Amino acid sequence: MEVLGLVIHLKQEALCTESYQLFLKIMDTVDSDDWLWGPAELSLIGAFKWKTTRPDIGDPASLVRFLARCFSEQEKGIVQDVPLERVMLALAGAPAKVISEGLARVDFTQPLFFDGICRALQNGAPYLLRRATVTLLRHMDAQFFNTKKTFSEDQVKAFISGWSSAARESLETERGRPLAEALFGALMGMLNSPFWRDHIPQDRWGLLTLLGGMDEEDIPPSFYRCVRDPAVIPHLERQGYPRVSDTLVMWVAIMWAKYPDVSKKVKPQLEEITKTIANGSSKHSISSYLGIMEEQIERIEVRIKSYAPWSFGEDIVRLRKRHTSLQYARGVLIDRCILPT
Repeated sequence: MEVLGLVIHLKQEALCTESYQLFLKIMDTVDSDDWLWGPAELSLIGAFKWKTTRPDIGDPASLVRFLARCFSEQEKGIVQDVPLERVMLALAGAPAKVISEGLARVDFTQPLFFDGICRALQNGAPYLLRRATVTLLRHMDAQFFNTKKTFSEDQVKAFISGWSSAARESLETERGRPLAEALFGALMGMLNSPFWRDHIPQDRWGLLTLLGGMDEEDIPPSFYRCVRDPAVIPHLERQGYPRVSDTLVMWVAIMWAKYPDVSKKVKPQLEEITKTIANGSSKHSISSYLGIMEEQIERIEVRIKSYAPWSFGEDIVRLRKRHTSLQYARGVLIDRCILPT
């Protein structure tokens, strides 16, 4: 225990990997002696640290089991801030394709996990714990948002309050790719959910701007559900009624920029709401829409030119298809949506 207590302060990559392997071995035998939870905690803290390379976690079963133990102890009034922060950090930083199957075996909507996550997000919890937890939500889309599962009024209030304030605090302190993906993904997950969309805080719509800094591979699945969902534009219209809200103006800009991903059912809605914007107080936004689309087209053209002229691989074919779709969309925007005043 004394040696493990010293190791937790060291940041060598190899030592972190060895600490994680030790954690896994301890977790395999922890049922034999309750005392072993202490060494498991120290080896976990030694393995996962901020601003350092973290071990590949593989199957997250042992980490999830440790997380459940922390939540159980927390319910007893035993402070678990540091071990919770590190296990959240380990899970949050892992690629979804690596741990999604393992996480899917656990019901994170059961009170032990859902309420534990809400407590970790709440005001007053340590900043690093809140940041790690709000980033962990990038892996919770299927269980929290893309589901017919509902939650109690108290759970909704606790989750939204904690998520909103933790999102603001994290962005104001230090941005990062996993954090941006988690915050944008959660916003999109709620917008796509008939249960959650009415609970989105008005001051969190600014998270839409995070999309602009994302690479295509970082865009979460919940975004694509939203641009294919015919319920989203009517919902945003009602939110700003009788005026066109700034949020709706921004969402329409995003949809024109991502026109190839918009569903056939949503495209007529997009045209109609754009006409409304063009004839209203936000008509100046139309020139911005055109500018955004031009940037998208030019960006794709640059990528296409990086390939040999006679390339027919999957990536170049997809880029050419998007380029053609955006050029068509530009014509639609000009010819159908910008009406004479």
